[in-house]
Amino acid sequence: MNRFFTTKRLALVLTLTIMSLLVAACAGSTGPAGPAGADGADGAAGYNGLVGVAGPQGPAGAAGADGADGAAGAAGAAGAPGIGADGESTTAGVTLSSNSAAAGSATDVSVWLTGFAPAEKVTITVVAPDGSTSTDSTTASSAGLAAATVSPASLAKGLHGVVAEGSSGSKASAALNIK
Repeated sequence: MNRFFTTKRLALVLTLTIMSLLVAACAGSTGPAGPAGADGADGAAGYNGLVGVAGPQGPAGAAGADGADGAAGAAGAAGAPGIGADGESTTAGVTLSSNSAAAGSATDVSVWLTGFAPAEKVTITVVAPDGSTSTDSTTASSAGLAAATVSPASLAKGLHGVVAEGSSGSKASAALNIK
């Protein structure tokens, strides 16, 4: 009998028996599911993904409210005294005897100058519509007055500027229409 149940044969019989029992146990119908197990611990955090492409610019927002007015600035320095007696301010002016004249007319237009400095040299420039100029000069009286004439005979039709500029910086102008 010893020969019949050798260790190898006994192990083979035992393995076949266990396999047969397992096959027989699995051949039955499926049983009900068991209860869910407890949740496991959270896993480690993953790596951050790559930064995406920037989206298009959004529309501009509404304009904000106006800010409050700023504080008043400091007063400026006093100006230099004006031209004239006791620092009296004067204003230069040009007056024409007529604001319009006929082209080729032999009647001169008088130009009266006021408000210039006493004895100030005054240049009178007539500026034609095409930009050409003709000049004359005079000297203001001790009262800052002067007179000159413009001859329409040599002026083209159109609106001319009569500009008077004094050597002390006074300046005034008037318009002369040649028809």
